[in-house]
Amino acid sequence: MTLVNDFDEIYRTHAAAVYRLCLRAVSRPEVAEDITSEVFLLFHQNRHTIPEDQLPGWLFTVAKRRAADFWRRHYVEQRWSAAQVEPEPESNDPEFALEVLLERCRSLKQMHKVCLVLRFRHDMSRSEIAAQTGLSELQVKGTLQYALQLLRNYIDERAAQRPSRPSHPLQQQRIPNGLTGH
Repeated sequence: MTLVNDFDEIYRTHAAAVYRLCLRAVSRPEVAEDITSEVFLLFHQNRHTIPEDQLPGWLFTVAKRRAADFWRRHYVEQRWSAAQVEPEPESNDPEFALEVLLERCRSLKQMHKVCLVLRFRHDMSRSEIAAQTGLSELQVKGTLQYALQLLRNYIDERAAQRPSRPSHPLQQQRIPNGLTGH
């Protein structure tokens, strides 16, 4: 039996088992069907490179990895949608005021603070900030990027100090059925 000529036979032989594995991994029939389709599409594209004696193992490995990918995407979407639901801090909340953050973040130099205020308080473009400060546009870009990273680090450190908030939303979530995606 050659893989090139017998794709239909291979599909008939292995599709039900691949589907069952996917269904067990994701617990959603429609997702299991999609993953099964992806597995056989990938098989069809790579059929010339897969040894016949390794075919069932290859199909199940790809199915398992696709199921793990599904759970990864699912958790990212959950985290994103949860972040969208959280109320935005009030613009007059002193903890989130730009000037307060700039004052509290000790790692920011004066030029970082100036660029951040011009960009986010006065809505200036990089070229306008460059003209105002005497820096080149590339220096302004680098200064803003570095300053924002310093602010992110400061906010992350503060969040880690609060015991009621987990530092990472996925810390306690696990992918079911021992799927690792490796």
